[in-house]
Amino acid sequence: MTDLRKLAAAIPPLLEQLHTSAADLHQSLAQLQDAPRNWQHYLLQPAFARDAAERLGVSFEQPFALAGALFAQLDYCDPLDAAGDARATLQIPGLLAVPTATIAAAEQLNADKDAFARAVAAYKEALSDRPALERDRNLRELLANAGHPRAHLRQCYRQVLLCEERPDAIALSWIKARKSIRKVTVQWCEKKLVQLDPQGSDPGIQYQRQLLAGLHKRQHEDLRQVQVQSRPNLQVAEIFRTRDGEIYRQVGYAAMPVLVPGDDSGQLPDFTRVDHQPSLSRRRQRRDLALSSEPFLPALRVFLREPR
Repeated sequence: MTDLRKLAAAIPPLLEQLHTSAADLHQSLAQLQDAPRNWQHYLLQPAFARDAAERLGVSFEQPFALAGALFAQLDYCDPLDAAGDARATLQIPGLLAVPTATIAAAEQLNADKDAFARAVAAYKEALSDRPALERDRNLRELLANAGHPRAHLRQCYRQVLLCEERPDAIALSWIKARKSIRKVTVQWCEKKLVQLDPQGSDPGIQYQRQLLAGLHKRQHEDLRQVQVQSRPNLQVAEIFRTRDGEIYRQVGYAAMPVLVPGDDSGQLPDFTRVDHQPSLSRRRQRRDLALSSEPFLPALRVFLREPR
């Protein structure tokens, strides 16, 4: 118990430091918005990015202020994302040219994010013998007592992508959202619903169990779970030119603006332009049309296949 208390006590100061570092980066970027030098920016505006900007209350006409607000948003926003998924993160992909001081502020934020994530993981590991719901409740109470009851752990954990040194060029490309549709059984659905509400105290879960129990036998073969594995992702790669050719280095998938050292005039390296939104796959659209428009079991993202 003493070890658990020590692990719990380590989390609040790390969370405070995380908020301080995020505020420092926010301020650094906000100063660039009104700086005499015209720092170059390239933010894409797919639907999910426009939704994020609206909920942050900052316009794309102020790209550095918008990025700063995004990096500093470590709590849940109201309302939730368009799909109503509390786990979803705010995402605005793109590139920002910044000075070395801003790169340093982002590196500090990343270090503090990593320290906080490791502390939370250690605390949860110490509670590994407890039921999942109890572990989550204890962690939420701990975060609330630290003054941040609405802390969004995914946004607290995710790293700010940056280029530590200025590349000669940057390659951008969209990776389309991946979706899987798989057949599930009544027994599998029942087991998962029970795991979500082992005490039988959640009216929503219990109602879905009743729906499942009342499903006609001929529809037992029509249950399909839909998993959207990601939104479209902007893939970012650095390019360094040498005598022997070009060296490509993956920066990562840019859910948030990638910070790139600007040149003396505040400009980005050469980079590829892409559409604001990748096109949808016709095959995916055809598969989706075979499913009902509303989920049969929302808690499990399970739909019923409609007769053709």
